[in-house]
Parts: sequence; structure tokens; C-alpha cells
Amino acid sequence: MTQRMAGSLLVLTLFLIAGCGQELQKENDALKAQVKTAQEENASLKGKLQSLEADKNTLSTSIEGLQKQVAELEKSLEAARKAATAPKPPAAKPAPKAPAPTPPPAPKPK
Repeated sequence: MTQRMAGSLLVLTLFLIAGCGQELQKENDALKAQVKTAQEENASLKGKLQSLEADKNTLSTSIEGLQKQVAELEKSLEAARKAATAPKPPAAKPAPKAPAPTPPPAPKPK
């Protein structure tokens, strides 16, 4: 009887191991698929990151150029304001006009 129990226990254990082995294989395959998907997403995200970094560098350069233009325009505006508010020298009075020449007297009739 003990041999029968031991044999039954051995057969039951083998069936359990065989069943678990199939489940483990399915789980392993599912995990491999998830890893593959994650790696593909990672590669895609790395590409997007590089593209965004290039865009950031381009925009940073543009911003620096625009900031320089703004500074130059502010200097020009300040110079124009100073020129507009600077006291103007008094205008010179025009020289008086010389009197118009008088026509010579008409000859006297004889």
C-alpha cells in the first residue's frame, strides 16, 4: 500500500510539474513579448528625444538672436527719444531784407 501511495504521489507530482511547465512557458513567452514591445517603445522614445533636443537647440539659438535684436532696438529707441527731447538750439533770425532799389526818377520833360 505504501508503494502504491508513493507511486500515486510520484505520478501526481509529475502531472503537476508538467502542467506548471506549460504555464511557465506561456508566462515566459508573454514576458518576452512585453520586453520586446518595451524595447521598441524605448527606441522610439529615444528617437523622439533626439529630435526634441535638436529642436530645443534650434529654438535656443533663435531666442538668443531675437534677444540681441531686441537689445539693439531698445538702444535705437532710447537714442531716438534722447534726440527728440534734446533742447534745440535757438533758430537764427533771418537777416533783414535789403530795401528794394528805388527806380531812378523819371526824366523831366523839356
